Order: sequence, then structure tokens, then C-alpha cells
Amino acid sequence: MLAIEKEDRLAIITVNRAEAIDAPHKSVRAALYDAISAVSADDSVSVVLLTGIEPGFPEGLDVSMLGAEPMAGVDGTATHNPGAAIRHCHKPVIAAITGAAIAGGLELILSCDLVIASTNARFADTYLHVGIEPDPGFAKRLVQLIGPQRATELSLTGSFLEAETAYEWGLIGRLTAPEALAHTALHIAREMARTPLAALARRKALNIAAAA
Repeated sequence: MLAIEKEDRLAIITVNRAEAIDAPHKSVRAALYDAISAVSADDSVSVVLLTGIEPGFPEGLDVSMLGAEPMAGVDGTATHNPGAAIRHCHKPVIAAITGAAIAGGLELILSCDLVIASTNARFADTYLHVGIEPDPGFAKRLVQLIGPQRATELSLTGSFLEAETAYEWGLIGRLTAPEALAHTALHIAREMARTPLAALARRKALNIAAAA
């Protein structure tokens, strides 16, 4: 379902979409939580890249497989919460998105430090339409990124947001052509990994504090 590959000080977590699509959503989330927790505790890793499997180099993480389920329970503290694992990780976590990030998938990438998406990516908050309450922190993080009115439009309509608009709104940090996604994500991750981990951790903490 998941594989972890290390390259110098970079850890690449690859989601095998063919296997994950048939797995229970809770199993996928638990596996991702365990993988992120493992690399977070690994002192040989400075940067984490989330991606998905494709022929050749993985093209991106299609987090729609996580389904329209909240990343945490009603109290926001459920175990095996991959979003919480990312937020608690003191290392930069980058997501490379090529497909649809919907509900739980959108909630997951809101926890990442940088989201790189191809022009084929789409985003949607469909929680309202399936009658599920997301993690209480989900709305706050969404508003912080795109502003209250845009967050209201996205959440109350459940409509898909195309990649170009998501980039303009600040939901994603870098937009690329589909064929350039893998190269761009790896290049940025490798550049970050050249910086000492202690410095990366301090700057990530400062960025998080500034956005709070």
C-alpha cells in the first residue's frame, strides 16, 4: 500500500494507488500515519515528499483515495491521523498532486508545508454533501490559506476548484505541467534537504507561528 524510499536526506513516501483504492479508508490513513511518523523520527531524514505510483517515476499523490471521511473524529484527536502526523513533524512535508484532492484528501494537503500540483489536479470540500463533520482545525486552515469568503464558497457549494484557480487563491504553492510535476517536486525537495535539519525545523516553526 505504501513504500518509503530514502535518497540522501530525502524520504519519499509513495502511495500505491492500485492497492489503496481497494483498501478500507481507515487502513490507508493508518498506513500513511505510520509512514509519516517513521520518517519524522528518523534523524537521517530532513525532508518528506508524498507522492503516488505511476509507470516510471511516480507522477503524484492522488489523495482522492482517502475518501470523504474526516482525518479525525469528532474531538479532532483520533489516532492514526495522518494530517496530525504531518503537522507534528518538525521536517518540511511536500505533497505532489496530480489528481483530485477531495474532502479527506483536501484536509490532508492542508497540513503539508508545500503543495505542488499539476494542471490536471482538482480540489473540493464535499464534507457538507456527505453529512460528515471534518476535523475542527480543517476550516481554520482553509480560511488561513484562501480567506473566509473563498473558503465559504468552496465549502458550501462542494464545487471542484481547478488547479489554476487553486494556485491563484493560494491553496497550492506551485503549479506545473503534468509531465514536469515529478521533476519539480524532486528538485525542490532536494534543495530543501541540503539545508541542515535543525535550521529547517526552526524555520518551519517560525512559518507555522506566523500563519497562526
